[in-house]
Amino acid sequence: MKKIKTYQKMKKKNAFTLIEMLIVLVVVALLMAIIIPNVSGQRDRIEEQGRDNITEIVSTQLNTYGIVEGSTSGVTTQMLADSGYLTPKQVEEANRLIDLSPDQPIDSVIPTN
Repeated sequence: MKKIKTYQKMKKKNAFTLIEMLIVLVVVALLMAIIIPNVSGQRDRIEEQGRDNITEIVSTQLNTYGIVEGSTSGVTTQMLADSGYLTPKQVEEANRLIDLSPDQPIDSVIPTN
């Protein structure tokens, strides 16, 4: 009989109550309610920052091309890549982030200085 009593005592001490479980679930739900809006806004900010960065890179390389070659009219990202001013990855990012096709003149999308 003693073994049964000690087993029941151990079981009570090691188990979580329903109230404790509900408190944990409420705390987790509150943390999720705080974290999810902050994380979802990060994607838009990161994409906007990437767009600004690639625009700056393409603009800078276009100006450099203009200084070396003498003119920037009608220059495309593919021409900059072929001349070594942009990498293929940068051309791909420009196509994706600033809606610039490789055949489209940069002047039509990015204002030059």
